[in-house]
Amino acid sequence: MILRNPLWDRELRAWLIAPGNYLMGAAFLFLTGVAFWANVMVVPGRGLLTSEVVFGGILFWMAVLALSSVCAVRPLGEEQERGTFELLMTAPVGEVEIILSKYWTTLAWIFLLCLPSVSYPWLLHLVTAAPAGMDAGALLAGLLILLLVTGMVTAVGMLVSQWVRRQVPAALITFAVCGMVVFRGAIRSWIGTGSEGFAAVGSHVSVFATGMVDSRALVFYASGISVLIFLNVRSLQLARCRRAATIANVAAASVLTVVLALLVNYVAMRHGVKWDWTSGGRGLLSGRTVEVLQRIRVPGRITLVGREADSYVPGVRRLLSQYSREQPMLRVAHVDPDVEIGRTRDLVSRYGIRSTGALIVDFGRRQEVLYLTAFADKGGTGRRVYSRGGAFLSALEQGLTSAIHVLSQEKVPVVYFLAGHGERRPDDFADYSGYSEVAGMIRDSPASVRSLSLDGPGGVTNDCSLLVIAGPVSPLSDWEIARVRDYLAGGGRLLLLLDAGFDSGLQSLLEEWGVRSGAGFVVEPRGGMVVPFDKRRSATGMGEVMLTAYGEHPILSGLSSLVSTLTLPRVIEGPADAGGPGRLGDQIDRPRVVSLAMTSGRSWLESDMEQQPPQFNEGYDRRGPLSVAVAVEKAGRSGIKMDIRPVRMVVIGDSQFAANRCLAGGNRWFFINAVDWLLEQEGEVRGGGATPGLFDVKLGSEQRWPVFLVTALWWPFVFVVLAAGVFLLRRDRRTQDRRGT
Repeated sequence: MILRNPLWDRELRAWLIAPGNYLMGAAFLFLTGVAFWANVMVVPGRGLLTSEVVFGGILFWMAVLALSSVCAVRPLGEEQERGTFELLMTAPVGEVEIILSKYWTTLAWIFLLCLPSVSYPWLLHLVTAAPAGMDAGALLAGLLILLLVTGMVTAVGMLVSQWVRRQVPAALITFAVCGMVVFRGAIRSWIGTGSEGFAAVGSHVSVFATGMVDSRALVFYASGISVLIFLNVRSLQLARCRRAATIANVAAASVLTVVLALLVNYVAMRHGVKWDWTSGGRGLLSGRTVEVLQRIRVPGRITLVGREADSYVPGVRRLLSQYSREQPMLRVAHVDPDVEIGRTRDLVSRYGIRSTGALIVDFGRRQEVLYLTAFADKGGTGRRVYSRGGAFLSALEQGLTSAIHVLSQEKVPVVYFLAGHGERRPDDFADYSGYSEVAGMIRDSPASVRSLSLDGPGGVTNDCSLLVIAGPVSPLSDWEIARVRDYLAGGGRLLLLLDAGFDSGLQSLLEEWGVRSGAGFVVEPRGGMVVPFDKRRSATGMGEVMLTAYGEHPILSGLSSLVSTLTLPRVIEGPADAGGPGRLGDQIDRPRVVSLAMTSGRSWLESDMEQQPPQFNEGYDRRGPLSVAVAVEKAGRSGIKMDIRPVRMVVIGDSQFAANRCLAGGNRWFFINAVDWLLEQEGEVRGGGATPGLFDVKLGSEQRWPVFLVTALWWPFVFVVLAAGVFLLRRDRRTQDRRGT
């Protein structure tokens, strides 16, 4: 048998006893560990499957290509460089045995080096003790595409090394050729659908890494590897015998093999099948989606308009089936424009659909059309093939749930953002000053988001469910403050975010409600260098104050294990007696002030705004812990029946923590939970717990480097130790051999 051929043992031994091979594996695992660590830093809590975090980065696949290319050219390349290739050709072993022995041992070694990369989520879990969803089926699907890609690269590298004698040029050629297939944009495969390009492994990874096994990809790689191995065997036959008849025979057989492979792939393209290897079920729907679906009291219908051949259809249909399984009153249908032409025309005329790839959400007299391309852009996928569990379907689930909630209820809350004083705007997409991300989260609550100016003749509009004042840099005028006061007196809701160093003019209003906003800013020694206030909105990681101590309040549900980060916050606290006399209430019915978050005992309140660097001055500055956020609630007068809902207010001593780029860890949940509480949607308060099967880990700044040490250095250290052990064993054996002689 082939596997018992002496060449197999020879090749496998060559890989195992060379210390350089282990060092090469250490370098590869360092790169993949860094890639995983970088993904953990930039996509925390985004609802990705764990397999997508492992297999979804371009750095990971570049490292895989480089490793596979270097290893693939060695079996035959070393024979060429050492001058033993001719000796191999005269050995009494067939070409098939030579190629298969070298191919399978090389592929086994490459896959052995890649296998530890799957353990990164478990290593992360051991270090942080934070929940990270593990879906074994999705990881197996990711390993399958990894095996197929490395198998293709190995076959290409062996073929190139037969024609290029030097290993370095052969490896570079292999990397370039396979890179054109692996990375999108260089080659548009004839198997592709539209402009996506089917032979782009970036597309395959986005599908396989989410647990979806595509039969077209299996056929493409299996046929490609078979053809390449066949060409390797024929090329080796040419090296043994270069007669004209042999050359003609090899050329004809190669052409016929390639044509047969093309025909097989064409059939596979026309009859593609996808299998779901993940656990599936309700676990992949977020808790908020389940709550929204359970509250539906009227029948509804969701219709997907998309071609069956489109890559996004299986994932979207699976997501919709989970919706209908959770809520039987919600019916789901799929219309293929290429098959149901009449029904498609009816939907176009009734709902005004502009293109395929649309979801029609219909609740009787209220309808909405959602276009999937919008969610692809929102999820940051661009032209990436739509996949389940990734940013696209995570964004789609949020948008679809929001639409269902809006259409199935009578009234939608309206959230106004105050403008005119340099506040952060909901339509600003800048990284460290814009609030477009939180505006999107509010819409997903769901609620409408609008801007409001108080310098006109009117006050706060009657439809205002929540007024947000986010980081004013200039003070409000007296009549504007009076209008805010009147709004609160009528049972209004206010979310106020005040930055240190800026006068909002609202201090007197806050004191009426038992809230004190101190001057100065909070400093924490581990927070890093403090930057000037005019630079703060464009800076990150400077002046950070970590919040790990939370109070007892519905807003703080699910935040106990998360870290929130504020930048140079100001102190926000209640008076010593937790409330004082105010104009809107008597002593018995005074506002109830609850501290939401406290800084650590190492922090202090820096009163001197000009002192650089800030230093604690005994008797002048205050030591921590310090309150930086409070919640205020006040009902109507006691003993009097009033049709006014209780007044609620949340005041936070920093507005940058909710900027677009800063919404990580506990910041995201802190903000949206505050909005939910203010809108009296406590049943929908969304904590930070992990969803089964999904990657949902939030890391604080103090955890970044321990995670880096484990994920990026643990396996390289193991392989360096193995390399040293193999080196010492070989040296001892050589020493014993010399003594024996």
